[in-house]
Amino acid sequence: MTSHPALVSIGLGLMPGLFLASCSLPAISLSTPEPIKVDVTMRLDVYQYKGDEPSAPDAANVSYEEAVERQRNRMAEIQKLKDNRLVGEDHRGLLHLREKPAGDWGDYVERTVNAENEDRTLMMRREAKDSNRALHEVQDEQWKLRTDKAYEGEWIELPEATGNGFRWTQSQGPKLKKPAGADAGAG
Repeated sequence: MTSHPALVSIGLGLMPGLFLASCSLPAISLSTPEPIKVDVTMRLDVYQYKGDEPSAPDAANVSYEEAVERQRNRMAEIQKLKDNRLVGEDHRGLLHLREKPAGDWGDYVERTVNAENEDRTLMMRREAKDSNRALHEVQDEQWKLRTDKAYEGEWIELPEATGNGFRWTQSQGPKLKKPAGADAGAG
């Protein structure tokens, strides 16, 4: 019998494949005898921020004094905005931008109003803290003070007649304070 060299090489090539297919792989256990323990340590730090109040007492005084100075320097600009009927005094003791002009002037007006309101808020918070009163009480006080001093035609926010909400109106001019004892003398 003659052997065919091509058949012999095919047979030899298939033999390792048949040999590997007949072998079984060793069993690998994937279970663990004891459960895995995870030890987690967690730290939670809670910080309370007090808004625009500086942490150091001296910094608070400096910030307050700077706010007073900035407000004093800005007084003429704010009055000009009120005279042009662009802003008004709202019921929280802050300026309210009623009409924003177009362009760069409008952006400037908005920045000025925001800066004034930041300083007013800082000063009212300081007043509330120093006098041990609620912030809304100081805001009401400032609002009444500013609306009483408003010049004729300036926009101010007043309570509705029904007592529910507020309405914008133009001031009739500064309210004159009654002299002390004026009511007692009538009679």
